[in-house]
Amino acid sequence: MVEIKLNKRNDRSWDKGLDFDNIYRLFERDIVKIREKLNNGIVYKKDIKRLAYLTIALFQLRNGCRIGEAIEGMILICKNNNLNWDKPIEVRVKVEKTKKTVSYRDMVLPSIITKHDVELIRDAVLNLENAKRPRMRIYTWLKNHYGINTHSLRYAFITKYAVMNTSPQLIAKMTGHVNLNHIITYTQEKVAKQMLYDLEKHIK
Repeated sequence: MVEIKLNKRNDRSWDKGLDFDNIYRLFERDIVKIREKLNNGIVYKKDIKRLAYLTIALFQLRNGCRIGEAIEGMILICKNNNLNWDKPIEVRVKVEKTKKTVSYRDMVLPSIITKHDVELIRDAVLNLENAKRPRMRIYTWLKNHYGINTHSLRYAFITKYAVMNTSPQLIAKMTGHVNLNHIITYTQEKVAKQMLYDLEKHIK
């Protein structure tokens, strides 16, 4: 298991202080390793499953979505045989936790994921459609192999944009948050902390 060093946060918080760039590159490196193994003719079911679950985790991180939305998005991609691989692969997914209105959000497949990758993982991903508790399957796998929970990937995405001074409204639009209050509070906290860290850079 690869342990990710986390910043100390409240244990009850979904925000575990993951660095977006570090975890993104880690997932990319591990995907490349699995791909190389599979390309050498060594194909095991566990490697296909690992590639499928890593792809879903990277997809979640890339879009700052909920794990259920990431699973649904990958299922839609794997079902579509008419994808244009000459441009970014985009899919529209129903936003979870919207009680009063039905809304959808666009999500983009990470550029490292190829047509061949999708062909390899198609069955493993489509099996999740009728599996019992598919969210928990990904959650448990990620926890066991990387020591992190799936929702912390969503917060890593939000933090990435918060420290770039992206407006809470835009972040909420990308992540599918209906209530802005949480995003505003969270992003303000991140920006304030970054400003505190960077103060000495601005001393003349």
